[in-house]
Amino acid sequence: MRYNIINKARHLIFNSLLILSVSLLITACPTPPEFDMVPSITFESLEFSERTDTTDSGQPLNKEVISLTISFEDGDGDLGFRTNEFDPPYDFYDLKLDEEGELIFFGSSPDLPPFNYYDYFVTSDTTEINNTVLVNDTILIDFNERYFNIYVNFFYKRPGSEDFEEFEWGREEGFYQPFHGRFPILNTENYDRPLNGSLTYDIVGSGFRSIFRDYEMYFEVYILDRAGNVSNTIRTDIIRLPSRQ
Repeated sequence: MRYNIINKARHLIFNSLLILSVSLLITACPTPPEFDMVPSITFESLEFSERTDTTDSGQPLNKEVISLTISFEDGDGDLGFRTNEFDPPYDFYDLKLDEEGELIFFGSSPDLPPFNYYDYFVTSDTTEINNTVLVNDTILIDFNERYFNIYVNFFYKRPGSEDFEEFEWGREEGFYQPFHGRFPILNTENYDRPLNGSLTYDIVGSGFRSIFRDYEMYFEVYILDRAGNVSNTIRTDIIRLPSRQ
C-alpha cells in the first residue's frame, strides 16, 4: 500500500517567510511482519535541490529543498497525528507556575532562561490562560516533546574546525523555531497492525546556503509514536550544499 501525504508549517529565517514542506511517502508490506512496539528508523538518503513556486501575486519564488528519506518499522502502526490533534497528550506545552500558582512572565526574574522556542510561549492578540487575560505576552512553559513526532537536528562544521556543532534553530537569535514536524496518521485501518516503509521529509526554505554555505553538514533524526515511544536516533551522511550558480 502507498500513501502520499503533505503537511506544511511556517518558519521565519532572515526576516523572510519560508515554508517547511513535509512530504511523506509510506509503503506497507502485504504480509504483516513482526516488529518491536518501539519504532525503529534507518537512514536512506539525503539530497539537495531547487524549486520554483509562484507567490499569491504571481511572482516566481525560488526555494531550496533538503530532502531526507528514512525507512521505518513499527509493531502496531501507531504513527502520526489526526488533523488538528492538539489536545493532551499532544499539546504544545504545560504551564510553569510560581509558588503562588501564577504565570511566570519572560524577564520577570534574572534567573529565567533567555528567550527561546522551548521555554516560552508568545501569546497573540488577547488570550486567557490559567484565568489570566494576556495581551501579546510571553510566558514560561514546559515544552511537550510529544507535540512533534519527527525531530530533525542540523549539525555543521565551520572552516578550520575539527568538530561538528549543532545549529539550534529553536535557540538561535533571529530564528527561534526548529524544523521538527508533525506527520499525519499512517495506519488507515481501524485496527493495530505492523507498518514499515519509507518517509521523505522535504525541508523547504530560501536561506540554507546563506547560513551553511559549503560547510560539511549532517542531520540527526528520530521519531515518536502516539504512545510516546521514542525511536533510535539516526545520523545521515555528510553533505555540502552546492554554491549558487
